[in-house]
Amino acid sequence: METALLAENIFGEKLYQQRARQAFPYLVRQAIMGETIYYSDLAKELGIPNERNLNYVLGSIGTTLVELAEQKKESIPPIQCLVINKATGLPGDGFGEFISESDFSSLDNKQKRTVVNSLLSNIYAFPRWFSILHELGLSLPNYPILMANPIN
Repeated sequence: METALLAENIFGEKLYQQRARQAFPYLVRQAIMGETIYYSDLAKELGIPNERNLNYVLGSIGTTLVELAEQKKESIPPIQCLVINKATGLPGDGFGEFISESDFSSLDNKQKRTVVNSLLSNIYAFPRWFSILHELGLSLPNYPILMANPIN
């Protein structure tokens, strides 16, 4: 959990920040498609041999979105919530540092699922993912079906 708070935004040159810049467009793709992604599948797409190395990557994305939301004075849902564990179907406890729940890690799985399902609805409905990518200087990987119908 602590790594979520230690991770800096995506604009540095540390390896996890570089990977966060690489991962964020994949998460936008998932949000637009309305689908979660397993840690292992995201790691594979990014060429990361151990999915446990995504903790700082996702923390960096979360930190970036918190900073951008403060700067823009708007609410941006925590897109890193899309990355879930195969066994539990839930994001890791570290993600709880980026939501208003006082202690996500202390909730039971049913309570966590309720919180996550609400957040997923917000992520899927958020209309500005393409704009956010642009504001961060990033672009969506070349997926023709998504590029044919961009949102914002």
